[in-house]
Amino acid sequence: MSALAITNVAVVDMAAGKTVPAQTVVIRDRRIESVGPTQDVVPPDDALRLDGTGKTLIPGLYDMHVHISPANPAGAEDAHAALDRAATYIQVFLTAGVTTVRNMAGTPLHLKLREAVEAGRVVGPRIFTCGPILETRFTFPEMAEFGELVTTAEEARAAVRQQAAAGFDFIKVYNDIEADIYDAIIATAREVGIRVVGHVAFQKGLHGALQARQDSIEHLRSYDFAVDTRTGDVPWERYKGWLYATPLRIDELAEQTAEAGVCNAPTSVVEHSIRADDEMAEEAEPLPAFLPEWMASEIELSDLGALFSSEQRQVLKDGRAARSAMVAALDRVGAGVLAGSDCPGCRLVPGRSLVREIELMVEAGLSPWRALRTATVNAAAFLGEPGEGRIQTGARADLVLLKADPLDDITALRRQTGVVTNGRWLPQAALEQMILGAA
Repeated sequence: MSALAITNVAVVDMAAGKTVPAQTVVIRDRRIESVGPTQDVVPPDDALRLDGTGKTLIPGLYDMHVHISPANPAGAEDAHAALDRAATYIQVFLTAGVTTVRNMAGTPLHLKLREAVEAGRVVGPRIFTCGPILETRFTFPEMAEFGELVTTAEEARAAVRQQAAAGFDFIKVYNDIEADIYDAIIATAREVGIRVVGHVAFQKGLHGALQARQDSIEHLRSYDFAVDTRTGDVPWERYKGWLYATPLRIDELAEQTAEAGVCNAPTSVVEHSIRADDEMAEEAEPLPAFLPEWMASEIELSDLGALFSSEQRQVLKDGRAARSAMVAALDRVGAGVLAGSDCPGCRLVPGRSLVREIELMVEAGLSPWRALRTATVNAAAFLGEPGEGRIQTGARADLVLLKADPLDDITALRRQTGVVTNGRWLPQAALEQMILGAA
């Protein structure tokens, strides 16, 4: 692969929280070879040169909570088609600068897709993936397609070992897990060296998950129970806890989370996408024109709001401010906050929904720099890549070229010129055409 040089570009320094003007970034062999002032860095003779004048370069974004669709269908005849569609699906992430994803419900198809991306047969973001979701009783019948029932501690231990041996990156737990089975999952995962992420088991509660040092919690699950005790522990009542949250209680939970070393992927974009009755008249953002028909249809039908009653949707809306305060408190005390979208649920487009999640971080009170860290350096550190998620010599060549500086205005993330993924430059128009051509 020939070298690539992006010249005279403003570079966002994720360590310092500032933008450095007039830089040249040289890329070779999928890594950043050098970064420095344009006047000092001479691009190699064989380099493809991109003029970055007036543009800003940021690290590639990480979406730490996605569901790569479609799941592997029944029947070998459909497996190849499913892999092709999944490959097209993940390319949409690149159109919004997402170059790494964490898939939160894995099947063997996702292992094949991960390998195809690593080998260069599929252009797409890097994939880290959970295995099938573990639960004692499925919360939703549909989970049978991508979940695994573990009804005894022995079954749980076997499932963890099998998923680790198969090559999955994480074990995902869900809501309805017996306490002893959850404990067996945690203990076995520690033995085999695989991390545990996901929801909080109802029988353990937030403090049980923090005590177990579950590696990440999704959607702020169980914080809505813990933030106020008057709502009880009825699953569909849990969101009401946010209505009674106090700043003191929010700060207490944030401190406890930081002490436990547990990270959170709040996925606030989901709650903001579930509309209360008085929001129904608001016009939905149109889907990108380059989406294949099958994908657009799937996204349109992924309406999680339909699972909630009118009262529950109103409670979700009324609790948004307290939820946002929880996100800000977690970041303020250094409890790892990870940007994640939970797409395609709630009509969420891959990539674009992650950008909206970062914008919601800013609306919650984080600075644009702190919000951007949740999708770069925080995520990289969580994945065991402390040198990634930033633009520096030796880092992976996963980069996003923007028309404006997101540290000045976070909505600049919506104005992408192109992306460098695994050292390969893809202009925005070429990306969109690639997806259209695969329809």
